[in-house]
Amino acid sequence: MLKQAAYAHKLWRRWMRQEAGNVAIIFALAVVPIMGGVGASVDISRAYVVKSRLNQALDAAGLAVGSLVGYSDAELTAKAQAFFDANYPANKLGVTADVTIQQLDGIVVIEGTAKVQTVMVNFIGVPEIDVTASVEITRESKGLEVVLVLDNTGSMSSNGKLNAMKDAATEMVEILFGDDTNPEKLKVGLVPFAAGVNLGPDFEDSGYMDTAGISSTYGENFKSTTNVWNLYKKLQNRSWEGCVETRPYPYDETDAIPTSSNGDTLWVPWFAPDEPDKGGTYYNNYLNDGFKSGSNASVDKRQRKTGKYKNKYVSSNSKGPSYGCNIPTVTPLTNHRDTVENGIDDLVADGYTHIPIGLAWGWRLLSPQAPFTEGVSYEDEEYTKAIILLTDGQNVLGTMNNHNGKRYTAYGFLPEERLGTSSGWQAEQELDYKTARLCENVKEEGIRVYTITFQLNDTATQNLMRDCATNESLYFNSPSNEQLRLAFQTIAQDLSNLRISK
Repeated sequence: MLKQAAYAHKLWRRWMRQEAGNVAIIFALAVVPIMGGVGASVDISRAYVVKSRLNQALDAAGLAVGSLVGYSDAELTAKAQAFFDANYPANKLGVTADVTIQQLDGIVVIEGTAKVQTVMVNFIGVPEIDVTASVEITRESKGLEVVLVLDNTGSMSSNGKLNAMKDAATEMVEILFGDDTNPEKLKVGLVPFAAGVNLGPDFEDSGYMDTAGISSTYGENFKSTTNVWNLYKKLQNRSWEGCVETRPYPYDETDAIPTSSNGDTLWVPWFAPDEPDKGGTYYNNYLNDGFKSGSNASVDKRQRKTGKYKNKYVSSNSKGPSYGCNIPTVTPLTNHRDTVENGIDDLVADGYTHIPIGLAWGWRLLSPQAPFTEGVSYEDEEYTKAIILLTDGQNVLGTMNNHNGKRYTAYGFLPEERLGTSSGWQAEQELDYKTARLCENVKEEGIRVYTITFQLNDTATQNLMRDCATNESLYFNSPSNEQLRLAFQTIAQDLSNLRISK
């Protein structure tokens, strides 16, 4: 019996030893997922912290670059990365991150990715955890109407200035339009100017031209009863090409609505008279004066004579009634990108500088009032109106060694004193005064004015243009072609930013 009991105890101890081994095996098997779970929670917690900081940094980058337009995805990504890095302490988290951006139809998506190196679960084959976050910004575009008032005078033909201006203006248009060739809330206009502005021959039927001779300046270069339109009809091979004289003061400095009840609010067609055959240096002599040989008729009488136009043929291609206004027509406000770019391509370099004329017509293109009505109301808070005014020279009339004193321009001839004086230098000074007054009138309507002087060394004109800008930061002195390009880029970016609802 005692032997049997001893044998049973021995078996029990052996079984216990075997059971302990089983527990050890079970524990060894269980500890792997237990430790993996604990380790995973540690690594996941680190990943969560990274994701939280990733979201915060992306939000900051989104706020910073969401309002920027005119940049490629690559350029915008670089800017976003800089803002992101400033708000994402990779050195503290021990995890770097990359940023990518996509832009489509006014929506900007910024995505950040990071790889969190694991510590606890690496030994079970999970060396890293991918963390991603994204932010989406919807751009609400406000409306923009902008007119480019660009110098087309003869001096623009030097130093590659004309092509530089074309390239810079075209690049600005590309930035503003982006990938949209017909945006809903963007309109751009163009006013090429020299000593006048060309509205195009179709403007004759607009109802805003003086066809009845009721303006106080009508026909002042001819006999008082002369209808300028009839002079065009008398010539066999010349017709009105679209250039106009300025309205009498004060209407030349306003956007007052033209009306037949007040002839001075209408526009008189440009007609450069045939200048005398003798008596001085006359560049626009394109017809025989019609006086007998040996006649002692005065040069003034020769110039004012109207009978010489009847059934006459102008043989010169460079002279004639449109002399001095060889510039392309204005481009009214449009949302068609191709129309604007074609207008820029057509720019030329010819004539003298009359800044106030260009500025006045830039204003009229933006105005909701006739003669151009494409502009929205001044009171429409959803739209920004802007003018970009560029010149490479000072206001000049062009001296002539004859009885006219100066060339014919949109202000007529100097002796008619439409600038308040028959003195050349005083008349040019009055052009500066008109420019300054127009600048103030335009700004009073809430129009944002950018000004550019291009390869211009005249301090007085630089100061005039600086004062004309809405504020000094919107004046750009550009002594080189490259600086002109940068000026247009800066203006385009500023205008684009104004379109984004903050």
